Amino acid sequence: MAVQTNAALPDGIEIGGYRIVKKIAVGGFSIVYLAEDNAGNSVAIKEYMPAALARRAAGELQPTVAPEHVDLYRIGLKCFFDEGRALASIVHPHVVRVLNFFRAHETVYLVMGYEHGRSLQDHIARRKKKGDKPLIAEAAVRRMFAHVMDAL
Repeated sequence: MAVQTNAALPDGIEIGGYRIVKKIAVGGFSIVYLAEDNAGNSVAIKEYMPAALARRAAGELQPTVAPEHVDLYRIGLKCFFDEGRALASIVHPHVVRVLNFFRAHETVYLVMGYEHGRSLQDHIARRKKKGDKPLIAEAAVRRMFAHVMDAL
């Protein structure tokens, strides 16, 4: 997987009726932001931004896609949009809800409910730093696994 090297959208920018608060996560094909809707509710916005296919410099909104990658980029856009459509139909307490999805700036955005708290990765890192053993208790793993299986 490619490492995300693209510039994030600037804090405070409005896109699709949402105001970007800050970047909260990155991956090889997307950037995730904390944002607010018009009512001030927190949402997470996942932006399709495949680092291997597109480039966006600081201050730009639209990615630049090399001619040899345009077809693959467009297929990815369609798949990402279709994923948003499919996920928006899922209502389950253990699946983050997709509230909206839209196209802007030559890419696609998925708007999801924002889940407060810390990630499993953060939990493990904190326990490791404190020297706690085990890093995750068996009972916690069983509980998480049961929720994941229920969602599937």
